[in-house]
Amino acid sequence: MFMLLIGLLTLSCLPRSVPCGCFDDRDALLYRVDITLPPKEGRDETADILQIKAKVEGLTDIKVIFSFKEIGNPKVLLVLNLEKACSWPQLTTFLSRKGYEVKTTPVYRCSDYARELGVNVSRDIYEMSLEDDEHLLLAKQTCHVKDLTTPEFDEKMRQMFERDVGIVKAGHRAACFRTLASLPVELMHFAPLGPQKMEAGVSILRGPETFDLEITRIQNLDSYVGGCQ
Repeated sequence: MFMLLIGLLTLSCLPRSVPCGCFDDRDALLYRVDITLPPKEGRDETADILQIKAKVEGLTDIKVIFSFKEIGNPKVLLVLNLEKACSWPQLTTFLSRKGYEVKTTPVYRCSDYARELGVNVSRDIYEMSLEDDEHLLLAKQTCHVKDLTTPEFDEKMRQMFERDVGIVKAGHRAACFRTLASLPVELMHFAPLGPQKMEAGVSILRGPETFDLEITRIQNLDSYVGGCQ
């Protein structure tokens, strides 16, 4: 399992903007949505999160790719495909009325990013379904430009993605997205992980590469029923 994450998370990152026209319209409407429930007297955190869960399940013209609850914190993370721009209000109006803190970030698939670099990968190389996994992690990698030239970044990225393709084809599962921005480059990875492997995994993933790494335990929102975690 960690062979895949090591490959993904030790990627050096290319300081390039995303050229217009590289992706179809649906790709331009992929978003990560972070929802935080701020402290409030009398707030029933479980009830509020279950309301978010019900709202997400009832969205129209918005495809929910992922919906997660951060373990131990009152936070929900969504990855959405916004099929129609005018569909936002059904979600944003609800969240605003509830007084939640919301951050929205446009993203696109790492497979598209790899193909932009010239790597021959299929668009669905990274798994888009993790519903059956109870223990998951979110690994956020922030890459900073150091002393490498653009061609050096290009070559390093190509080599790493090519290695990852082999690892994925060997049966390891993960989903990967890149933030739609030039610098710093941010990659986020979702992958199944047993809790007993967390400590060892974090130690391995913090390699000598020039990036900041943040690991968060998450669970599928569909499986959230409240109570102690």
